[in-house]
Amino acid sequence: MPFGNTHNNFKLNFSAEEEYPDLSKHNNHMAKVLTKEMYAKLRDKQTPTGFTLDDVIQTGVDNPGHPFIMTVGCVAGDEESYDVFKDLFDPVICDRHGGYKATDKHKTDLNFENLK
Repeated sequence: MPFGNTHNNFKLNFSAEEEYPDLSKHNNHMAKVLTKEMYAKLRDKQTPTGFTLDDVIQTGVDNPGHPFIMTVGCVAGDEESYDVFKDLFDPVICDRHGGYKATDKHKTDLNFENLK
């Protein structure tokens, strides 16, 4: 397991409410989406490589953002992150990309004659 997340195992000694970060002054998509309930549901999950919810949100917790610049506020540590933490990633991606839902498909047209 590439990530040695003993820190996360230690954090599980505390309640989700105690560990939930104060995001009240944060301006990022993760802070808009993450709730105490979602945090409690996802915090003990990890990907096969050991990436946890706390790893996913750490960048958004550390960088509250700017009032005029909305950042993403989370990162996927591996491809499995999108499945394990889909309750967070799907609404963040939807919000960041103007309504692009998990069920949407990107239209691919490689015919140069169709360029506008």
